[in-house]
Order: sequence, then C-alpha cells, then structure tokens
Amino acid sequence: MTRNQLACSVFAAALSFGTAHAQTTINAGGSSLAAPTYIAEFQAYTKLNPKVLFNFAAVGSGGGQSAFLTNNITTFSSPPAGTLTYGTIVGTQVDIGASDATLSASQLTNPATGSYGTAPNGSTADGPAIQIPTFGVPITMAYNESKVPTTAGLTLTDSQICGVLSGKITDWHTLVSTIPAGTTINVTYRSDGSGTSFLTTQHLNAVCNATNSNFPVLPVPISKYFITTGTTTGALPTAPANFTGESGSANVAANLVATAGSFGYLSPDYTSIAPLSANTTTLRVAKVKNPLAGNVAYAPTVVNTQLALSHVGPGSTNATAPATLAAAMDPQNWVPAVPQTTAGYPIVGYTTMDLSTCYANKTAGTAIIKFLTAEYNTASFVTIIKNNGFAPLANTAAAPYKTAVLNTFLGNTSGYNLNIDNATTCASYAGR
Repeated sequence: MTRNQLACSVFAAALSFGTAHAQTTINAGGSSLAAPTYIAEFQAYTKLNPKVLFNFAAVGSGGGQSAFLTNNITTFSSPPAGTLTYGTIVGTQVDIGASDATLSASQLTNPATGSYGTAPNGSTADGPAIQIPTFGVPITMAYNESKVPTTAGLTLTDSQICGVLSGKITDWHTLVSTIPAGTTINVTYRSDGSGTSFLTTQHLNAVCNATNSNFPVLPVPISKYFITTGTTTGALPTAPANFTGESGSANVAANLVATAGSFGYLSPDYTSIAPLSANTTTLRVAKVKNPLAGNVAYAPTVVNTQLALSHVGPGSTNATAPATLAAAMDPQNWVPAVPQTTAGYPIVGYTTMDLSTCYANKTAGTAIIKFLTAEYNTASFVTIIKNNGFAPLANTAAAPYKTAVLNTFLGNTSGYNLNIDNATTCASYAGR
C-alpha cells in the first residue's frame, strides 16, 4: 500500500467512525489522472455535508466507463494492485464513472432513450446517459532526470515525442547531445484502458507521420490502449523492447521514479509541475514546442493549459456546448476534443464524469447535483483543481459548458427535462 493509499484509508476510516449516521454512500471510479483531485473534492464536500460519503476507485478511464455502462461494481470493489482508492465501495451500484476518454457511439447504443450498456445491469431502467466535462487537463511528458542535465531541463518537439513514443527514437543522445550515445530511453506507458493514453494518442493522431514515427497505422488510432489489446486497436501492435507497461497513473509514476533514464506520458498531479498535489513526485516534465504558435516551448503549467484550451487548433470538435434538445441528448456532444492548439501547451483535453439521469435513491441524485455544482462554482474546489495542475472550466474556452451543464443537467433552466432526477423524464424509469 502506498503512502497516499494509507492516508486515504486512515482518513476514510476516521470519517466513517465520525459519521456513523451517514445516510447515503455514492460509488464512483475510473480515471486515475483525475483521482487525486476528485478525492480531495470528495473530502471537502463531506465536510460540508457529512451525511453523504463518496467512494472512489482509480481503476482507469476504461474501467470507469465499463463499470458505469454495465452497472457492474466488481472492478471498483476489487481494484488492481497499486490502485489509489478512497473510502470503501459498498453495495452493487455504480453511481458515477470517471474518464478522460469520451464515450463512443458503440458504447452508447441509444443515448436518447438510455439503452446503454448490457441488460440487466445496464438496461433502460436508468434513463439517458449523461457525460459532462469537469476540468481541463495537460498530459505531461515526464522523465527521470538522472540522465538529463538539470540546468537545461528538456524541451521536445512533436516529432521527437512521436519518435520516442513509437519506438523510433530509443537513445537519449538523440534528444540531448550532451548525453552519451547508447543511453536507452526507458519508456513507461499505460497498459490499462487509460484516458491519459486517449488524450495522448489524440494529439499523436494529429502530429505523427511516417517520417517522424514508427507507428504502423497512420493517423495514429485514438484509443484508451497504447498497445493493441485483443480486438482494441492501440498505437502500437506490440511494445518495443525499451517499453514497460503499468496500470494507473500512480504505478506509472512509481516506475518512472525508480527507473534511470525513464520517460512517459503522465498527468501533472504525479509530477513536480504540481507541487501542491498530495501525489506529487520529483519527476520533471518537458517543455513542448507548439508549431502552431511559432514553435514557442510551453511547460504544462495551469496557466499554459488554460491558454491552450482557449486557443483550440485544427481538428478540434464540440467547440460550443449543445444548443438544441436534439444535440443535448447525445453525450458525445458534451466534451470538446482538442488534438492541437494555436497557443499554450499543445497536449491537452478534458476529463469527464458519466452519470445517469435517474437515480432510485433521490438523496444520491441530489448529492451528486450539489457536489457538481460546488465543483464548478466553489472557490475552494477551484483551488483543489489548480493545485493538482488542472484548469477549471471557467478558465478555458469551455467556460460556457459550465453554464450549459448547470442549466441542462444540474437544473432545468434549459427546459429540456434532461436534468438529474427530472420528475417528468424519470417517471418512466426506475432509476440507477
């Protein structure tokens, strides 16, 4: 058990003892990128409302999506070794899925009527699926500085990133001339279904080509899997000899810290770029040159992430929130995709929560509404987001999404009747 897991477990145990009268527990899980932020927010929310306890299992974006869509708690209640967890998963219900990858059309067979997932657990009983962005994220190019001069740090181009992450570039000397030739770049990648991989490959899809990479399929497939797994197409069919796979952000960070000359793609909360995160390490992160911004090199800071998400580049979609009932009913329309930016750090995107429209336990539905309203609007929650290296929606071009979410899903100002536990819509559903 890691120090962070132990701290969370001790806190959860103390919290459970002090709030034995708690009436409602909410099971959530998925994104390990966003997990430290959500856990800190859950702790803050429970202080405001001790009768509601949130549990979270950082099983990866793919695990979060799958568990939510099928309402199968097994992945949350039996997470892989090294998984960051908070609280104790109870019961059989999945209330919230967390993911940095967007739900696909195949995952949402009919979002308008809520027939997502597999019967009986993921049947039409839950009402339409909801997918909303919660905050903006940069994906860092993290490295173990033992092989890289600490004075100069590391600045990379898109072509160099394509080369390293495809196995075309394997020697640190190719990136930094002062490093002796023959110094292997030990790449750590996400071996599980990862939203961090999804956002990374979304950028690689836009900038990698046959000249600067060894990716066998171009454009690079945008996927939660970096290496092809079963029927899922990833960026590479097999891992090159200098690649090591790890499940979850915490395990990736641990391997990078322990391995000399290592390099990997990672969320900022596990690196030195977010020193106020509870999960930060000494891992340094590279600046990345943005070719659409005159090749200016940007570090993945909060400010540069906010700048990037406010200057979306070619290939971006969902630049504005859905403005009609028909558009609002499709969860795929609710998350901006940002493969490139014209200013700021170039490898960015959004993390999301997946929710049901209808909850059988109305107290749970109300608690989710209140939590998300606080997450969007309360200054202390905004501080938590920034401390972990992320960008609040209000500080990006997706700021109107916050208003749209509040008006459509957390309330009914839109008049669409799509809000959580809407009396009219949920009269037809038993609820999750």
